Amino acid sequence: MKHIIDIETWERKNNYEFFLSFMNPTISITSEVECGGAKARAKAAGQSFFLHYLYAVLRAVNEIPEFRFRIDGEGRVVYFDTVDMLTPIKVKDNGRFFTIRLAWKEDFETFHAEAKAAIAAIDPEGDPYTAEQKGGKELLDVILLSATPDLYFTSLTCTQEHRHGSNYPLMNAGKAITKEGKLIMPIAMTVHHGFVDGHHLSLFYKKVEEFLK
Repeated sequence: MKHIIDIETWERKNNYEFFLSFMNPTISITSEVECGGAKARAKAAGQSFFLHYLYAVLRAVNEIPEFRFRIDGEGRVVYFDTVDMLTPIKVKDNGRFFTIRLAWKEDFETFHAEAKAAIAAIDPEGDPYTAEQKGGKELLDVILLSATPDLYFTSLTCTQEHRHGSNYPLMNAGKAITKEGKLIMPIAMTVHHGFVDGHHLSLFYKKVEEFLK
C-alpha cells in the first residue's frame, strides 16, 4: 500500500529538503558481503544461489523503512509498506536479457519457487523492458538489482532517470570470489540521500550478510 507523506510532520523533512535542490542528490556505494553459507545451502538443496542473494537483498529492503520512500510523478514523497524486485535475466549467450518482477515473499521457499517459475516463463523474444514499462512513471514499489556473476568489481555507478535520481534504488551484485578464506561478493547501489543515510546503508549490508553468511 502507498502512503503520501506529510512533509511538515515527517522526521526526515530537513534531510530531504536539504538534498532536494542538489544536481545529484543520490549516493552510490559498493561494499562486500560474506556469502559462503548461502552458496553452500543452495548447492546442498539444489537451489539457485542467485535467488538466495536476491531474497537477502529484498528482505533487507523490506525490513528497513528508509529504502521504501519514493518521489511520485506529482513530486510528492510517498512510502510503501512493502516493495518487490525487478531483475534482468540473461536469456541468450550474446547477453540479451529480459527483466522480470519478483514479488516479495517473507518465506524463502515460497519466494524461491515463485521466482523459478517466473524465470521459466520468460519469452526470450519478448520486449526485455516489459516489467519496467507496465508501471510507467508510477512504477515505484520496486527496487532493481542487476547481476554480473562473471565480473567482480569494486565500484559501480548507476544511470539516473531523473534529476533526483531514479524512481527507486538501483543495485548490482557482482561475482563471488574467495578472499582471505571467505567467499565474498560485491553489492553496489545508488539511492536517494534524502531518504537513506550511512546508518541505513550499514544496516542494509549487515542484514544481507546475516542471511548469506
